[in-house]
Amino acid sequence: MRDDALRLYHQQTIEIWEQFCRLHHELYERTCDEYQALLSGEIESLEPLISEKESLMKEIGTWENRRAELIATLNQSGVSEAPVVSVTDLLNLMAEPEAKLAIPALRNLNALLIDVITRLQEQNRRNQQFLNRAMHSLNELKQSFRGPKNYVTYGADGATRPAGR
Repeated sequence: MRDDALRLYHQQTIEIWEQFCRLHHELYERTCDEYQALLSGEIESLEPLISEKESLMKEIGTWENRRAELIATLNQSGVSEAPVVSVTDLLNLMAEPEAKLAIPALRNLNALLIDVITRLQEQNRRNQQFLNRAMHSLNELKQSFRGPKNYVTYGADGATRPAGR
C-alpha cells in the first residue's frame, strides 16, 4: 500500500518538475530575447516580452502551489515518517520509488531545473548590467546638456561645503 502511494506521489512530483523545467526554460528564452532587444535597441519589442515573462511567472506560481498542495497531501497521508517541509525533504522521500526505476527521471529533471535556473539568473544579471550601463550613460548625457556640475565636498567635521570656497 505504501509503495503504491509513493509511486503515485512520485508520478505527480515528476509531472510538477516537468512543468517547472518547461516553464523555466521558456522564461530563460524570453529573457534572452529581452537581452537581444536591448542590444539592438528594439525597445518597442520589450513590452510584449515583459508581458510574456509575467505570464510565465504566474504559471510557475500556479505549479509552485501544486507542489505545496502535494507536500500537504503527503503529510496528511502518513506515507512519510517525518513531515515533508521542504523541496529537499520531498526529493529525499521520492528517492525511494526513484531507485526502483531504470532511469532516475526526477533526479534528472531536478538537475535540469537547477541548470536552467542558474542560466536564467546569469542572463537576468546580464540584462540588469546592460540596463545599469544604459542608465549611467543616459545620466552622463543628461548632465552634459545641463552644463558643469557644482561639486560638493565634505569638511573635517563631516558637513558639506561647496568645492570652490
